[in-house]
Amino acid sequence: MRTLAIETSCDDTSLAIVNNNNWSFEVEKILAYSQISEHQKFWWVVPELASRLHSEKIIALLQTIGLDEIPNVDFISVTTQPGLPWSLVVWKTVWYELWAFYNKEVVPIHHILWHMFSILLERKLEDIEFPLVILTASWWHNDIYVVEEENNKINTFPAEFPNFSFAGFSVTKVWHTLDDAAWECFDKVSRMLGWPYPWGVWISQKAAQWKANPNVNFKRIFLSHDKFEFSFSWMKSQVTFLLEKLNKENIPLDEQMVCDIAYDFQEAVVEVMAKKLLHAWEVYWAKTLWLAWWVSANNRLCEYIQQLLEKKHIKTPFLTPIKKVYSTDNWAMIGLVWLLSKRN
Repeated sequence: MRTLAIETSCDDTSLAIVNNNNWSFEVEKILAYSQISEHQKFWWVVPELASRLHSEKIIALLQTIGLDEIPNVDFISVTTQPGLPWSLVVWKTVWYELWAFYNKEVVPIHHILWHMFSILLERKLEDIEFPLVILTASWWHNDIYVVEEENNKINTFPAEFPNFSFAGFSVTKVWHTLDDAAWECFDKVSRMLGWPYPWGVWISQKAAQWKANPNVNFKRIFLSHDKFEFSFSWMKSQVTFLLEKLNKENIPLDEQMVCDIAYDFQEAVVEVMAKKLLHAWEVYWAKTLWLAWWVSANNRLCEYIQQLLEKKHIKTPFLTPIKKVYSTDNWAMIGLVWLLSKRN
């Protein structure tokens, strides 16, 4: 089975052709136009600009990926929610054109669902052991999910936990962020330290140049060690208070101080996320750990989780997306979810 996947939900215009070869999910072609340089001028993603750029670029991307490929796909899959409303209108327009000319059915795919299963791109489903615990971490979301095979459940969850079935799996959300998510916090702290959009990656780059600094020591916000809720708004407040303190004491916010703040801030966020994930592993008897969405591209978070597993002598496989691009809002994952849905 092959699908042409289209993604226009935010600030990337993206296309891919994905196939399912004996439940091994392969990306045949992948193309994208990134709008980052256009939005940098405004320090944010501008919705009107995003939709206009999608409109300008998507036909050229379709031509590049090959119009002769479209008759050979089984379906067209698109992300339909959530996203910027006018950007989502672009895929609707393109869908109508492709349906009218090629008579191809379009399958809607939910944004969050395809991030959850991004780990399967370029992997075989048969190699994954269940149940598994997934930490999804994006600009809006920090959630922990438990995924079990419908016919082989071993966990019992409280009735108030959201649950849904997909592709023969039972998916249960065991907790979520109470306020700011991790990537949102990364972005806002980067802005406080004077860096333009996009901000999150910059924190990691600066953190790599840190030196021990007695003026920088952030508290780790666990809320509760027995539950999985996240709260990162206080992390922003700690950075704000520190900057005010430095200003009052006439301590310069020089390049080294910025690096030291970035390091300890990142460590504080990473430690909380990693330990919450491992606690969920213990509680729900997980045989696999997954990390998905934008923060899965953070090398320090991946490294910290791996170090915790080694320290505790835990042999459970820890998986992240095969390629960094699969951690972002991308088009290949949309196709994967459609193919995976045929497992039923």
